[in-house]
Amino acid sequence: MTNTGVLSFVENVINYVLGNPYLLATLILLYIFIFALSVLFSGPKPGKNPFSQRHVRPVGKLVTDQSIRDKVLKQRFKTAKVPENLDAIIIGSGIGGLSAAVLLSRAGKKVLVLEQHDQAGGCCHTFHDKGFEFDTGVHYIGKMHKGATNRIFMDQLTGGAVEYPLMDEDFDIVALGNPAKARRYPIPASREKYQERLIAKFPKEEAAIKKFMKMLKDAEGFALGYVALKMAPKWLAKLLVITGLYKLIFKPYAKYSTLTLRKALDDMTDDDELKAVMCYIWGDYGVLPTKASFGLHSMLMNHYFEGAYYIRGGPTEIVLQMIPVIENYGGRVLVNAPVSEILMSAGRAVGVKLRKGESEVDIFARNIISDAGVSNTFKRLLPKEVATKSCIYPMLQKVGESLSYITLFVGLNGTKEELGIKAHNCWSHTRLDQENAAEEFIAMSLDDAVHSEFPIIFVSFPSAKDPNWHDTNPDKSTCLVITLSPYKWFSQWENERVKNRGDDYERYKQQISHQIWEQTCQLYPQLQDKVEYMDLGTPVSNRYYLGFQQGEMYGLDHAMQRFLPEAATELRAKTDIPGLFLTGQDIMTCGLTGALYGGLFCAGEILHRNLYNDLMALRKEIKKQQ
Repeated sequence: MTNTGVLSFVENVINYVLGNPYLLATLILLYIFIFALSVLFSGPKPGKNPFSQRHVRPVGKLVTDQSIRDKVLKQRFKTAKVPENLDAIIIGSGIGGLSAAVLLSRAGKKVLVLEQHDQAGGCCHTFHDKGFEFDTGVHYIGKMHKGATNRIFMDQLTGGAVEYPLMDEDFDIVALGNPAKARRYPIPASREKYQERLIAKFPKEEAAIKKFMKMLKDAEGFALGYVALKMAPKWLAKLLVITGLYKLIFKPYAKYSTLTLRKALDDMTDDDELKAVMCYIWGDYGVLPTKASFGLHSMLMNHYFEGAYYIRGGPTEIVLQMIPVIENYGGRVLVNAPVSEILMSAGRAVGVKLRKGESEVDIFARNIISDAGVSNTFKRLLPKEVATKSCIYPMLQKVGESLSYITLFVGLNGTKEELGIKAHNCWSHTRLDQENAAEEFIAMSLDDAVHSEFPIIFVSFPSAKDPNWHDTNPDKSTCLVITLSPYKWFSQWENERVKNRGDDYERYKQQISHQIWEQTCQLYPQLQDKVEYMDLGTPVSNRYYLGFQQGEMYGLDHAMQRFLPEAATELRAKTDIPGLFLTGQDIMTCGLTGALYGGLFCAGEILHRNLYNDLMALRKEIKKQQ
């Protein structure tokens, strides 16, 4: 029988069952009975539910004394600080590692988090230089309104001690063409207003716009199928994929995981300007529209239709509130603790090796969790003979690493009112053929690139998004400008000491900074003479501070291959190496939210609980009381 015949037969069976309610009820009861027996007689007993309304407390006063904050964020590793009888060691203190650590801690587990940098937080960390504070990786978050699942989850992790101010309603500005006279399209945090504005700007394309909006709505089910393949027992997920049943059960996922964003847009309209506005945000996942799935794009677009939010006190505030929770349960978060190897014994991950100068320290625990990224874990930390036998190893080649990037950090004289800057971001695309522009730019040599226009820049004003910014930073503001950069441009300096990479490196940094800032000032001419501070973070900066070997923007690549059933099934929290688990963006998606849920799934595997169900039960409980 052909695959088509099998699917047709299966579809007929499903339709028959659905058309016979008594048979359906019998099958459901039988499934529940079998499932109950399997839970009763096989597998470990589920751990404690880490969620409770009791964990949330009133928001307190923001701690602004940096010395007090550093006592939490910068606890240097010493062997004497390592707790005894560890349940888990987590490699990396990014939000995926910390979320797993908090959940395990609340379930009564003793956890040690080890961070190679001198400050905890990963992409949530901020840094200070010459009187300015800069964030490094979190620029906006969606679905953080009161009562939203994401907000409830974050409140559980931070004790409810963090606030999330709403950005401007027009949270993104799309600027197309020459930055000096760009055609601007404000993007509102409203599905209805977004459609209305597009139709007002492109009245002849009303049918295409309505089709686009309908597809975005329809594709909301994409995430359900993607997540289900990761949460289901692996044997079941594989069965669904091999038989093709997932196509019947998760139709939006099956449909939109194999449809590229470019094809979807080309099938809708011939208007290149409209298509550029519809796909403007691809930089948020780092994949050109020709290689990105429409499903992934829809996840991001839908993410902000109920508002874009920032963090009061900056992204480090999240980390500052999570670490004490871990410590309250006997755990620690220690920095300057570079893990060089995952230790194995009898085929099981049992510990980690830290290399500090000439000395080495071995630490052991029942479970080893890596938030260092899948590539780092399988290419650097695991013994090669162990890594290459894992089913995850082939995924590294199939999926690959994401693009790298550079960030211009700018300190400005003046308040947001004086400078005329707002709580929004700006995506500037100099050409409508965004793929060709980006590919041509990336193919350039560094010497050519420094004298060329950057085809895409992302401009953000963190100081304008934080209502408390000027309480501690009077008369100052900050700007971040991010753009693409291949790692090869800077690879020759990867082994040089930070801040001592030589004159050539500094010269290239200055040339790039000048070009990026010139384009930024064409968009915001009022900033031209307001610069007090400027520095550039390159791909080798990312490598040094974040530990990504190619300076990757988002860990594993987010092209269509990442979201196909095979990769979705294999890239999960529980690996096929006993004792080893993964967390963070590589097992879900990029961004703060993706990394958070990576931690949820990871902790759930160790606790043998469906923590997503526990979270939804808490949400239901809270909703009842409102």
